[in-house]
Amino acid sequence: MAERLFNESRLLFHTLKQWAETLHQGLEVSVAMRGVLELILLEGPASVPDIARARGVSRQHIQQQVDVLQARDFVRREDNPAHKRSSLIALTDKGRALVQNMRADELDALSRLQVGVSDAAVQEATHVLCAWRSALREDIERRSS
Repeated sequence: MAERLFNESRLLFHTLKQWAETLHQGLEVSVAMRGVLELILLEGPASVPDIARARGVSRQHIQQQVDVLQARDFVRREDNPAHKRSSLIALTDKGRALVQNMRADELDALSRLQVGVSDAAVQEATHVLCAWRSALREDIERRSS
């Protein structure tokens, strides 16, 4: 049963990526960059290693995204009081406006989709996915130790 859930989750991930690329075509950011911007919007300034951990990707991948975002004036580097060599990445006003507009466009588009699933079913699905994600992260940490 879990195999079917994981397969559907993978398919949904790829469909979401395509949907976001289509919805935001013409903007100056990729789906990966949008994820970095959103994480900073929701969690506040963070170091590249912290962003990488939170997104479950390599530090190098996040560094590439941050370099492009900084060149486009969507993020800036700030001093990190906890670490002299690893600065914090923060949104610029331009970056904040961009990611807030992207999120608003996504919510608007999602609100117009007819899915045919009750709010209770969505809430239960969210709970199931969160439980699996948590269990998988714990397994990753255990295997990495």
